[in-house]
Amino acid sequence: MASGGLSDEEVSELVDKLKQYAKLAHKENLTSQATGKITKDNLLWKELRTDMDSSIFPVCKDDKTKPFMTITKEKSMKFLAKSAEKLEAKRKGKKPPEGSTWEKELLKNLKGTQLTGVTKESKSGNVKGMTDTSAYTGMHANKFDKDGKGLGGADARVDNSGYVGAYKGKDTYDKK
Repeated sequence: MASGGLSDEEVSELVDKLKQYAKLAHKENLTSQATGKITKDNLLWKELRTDMDSSIFPVCKDDKTKPFMTITKEKSMKFLAKSAEKLEAKRKGKKPPEGSTWEKELLKNLKGTQLTGVTKESKSGNVKGMTDTSAYTGMHANKFDKDGKGLGGADARVDNSGYVGAYKGKDTYDKK
């Protein structure tokens, strides 16, 4: 049995879920951005939103100069315990459901990451028109082969060697 009344399986589950949130923030470690995502996605954790950056995460992160928390069993348990302590203070003496603790309730409420606000393909078909290279004309048509594969772009270099930019009559001044 792990500390805080959680079993070893529950602690492993907590570590796995925190690692999911860390990966969502493109990190190996839990960051302030990832903890903000936790408070957005999970109903019970929303109550801790204002405390997360000010008093929960700073206590749990690695040291004062590092902006992250390495996800280990010990650090994860400390993070959960501090969160439960703050939740109990916010609930002003309300008890968790019978036979449970605030740590267990927070863990039960901590769902995996949810991708919200992800851009989906347009239903109107306007994206398909942009990717169909058969309708391209002019310079754009020269950028793709017959299969629609890019050729690396057209070579359109501007000659700025004259006195005035884009002057076309270079070396013609003395000519008659």
